[in-house]
Amino acid sequence: GERYRATNMSLLALLRAAYGVQAFQIAGYPEWAETDRYDIEGKMEAGAEEGEWPLMLQKLLADRFKLEVHREERQAPIFTLVATKNGPQLTPGNAAKCTGSSCGLNATPTEIVGENVTMTQFAVRLSRSLGTHVVDGTSLSGTYDFKLTWPIDDRFDGRGASANPAIFTAIQEQLGLRLQAGRGPVDTLVVDRAEKPVTD
Repeated sequence: GERYRATNMSLLALLRAAYGVQAFQIAGYPEWAETDRYDIEGKMEAGAEEGEWPLMLQKLLADRFKLEVHREERQAPIFTLVATKNGPQLTPGNAAKCTGSSCGLNATPTEIVGENVTMTQFAVRLSRSLGTHVVDGTSLSGTYDFKLTWPIDDRFDGRGASANPAIFTAIQEQLGLRLQAGRGPVDTLVVDRAEKPVTD
């Protein structure tokens, strides 16, 4: 509704929410941006629409943290999603069975389920799970249904990304795809200035 609430959140997490980026796309922030935690209770301005809350959060961060940022393209580690030699093992999607938001991507720390999704959408979801930029290099058009699961593992990088190598094996064995490591351009949010806020 008209309120925004954040509880026990780091500045890094707030930056992800405010600017629509992942942790691997943020650079130049101080160490405390990952460790210090904050609560936010915000109310949107009168007449504002719900979709405007990211801009209002950006304004709040600039005010309370003296935050200054800019965007630039940087060369960084990436993965390219490609098909294996034996080809992909994917079921073609069917848009006719989708109503409202019934299709799309759903993910947990050990599973990604896709219904009627493109490989580009899957690559974006993998970026979040792996904490590294993933681009679609499969040349597969259309939409697909699939279910990807991998064993439970407690290794996470602290930013919500899995450090579990089992996901790489699962992608090959279950989907007939693989992740090819390399470097490439990544849209990056660079923190030029950030100060700890004065709290009550």
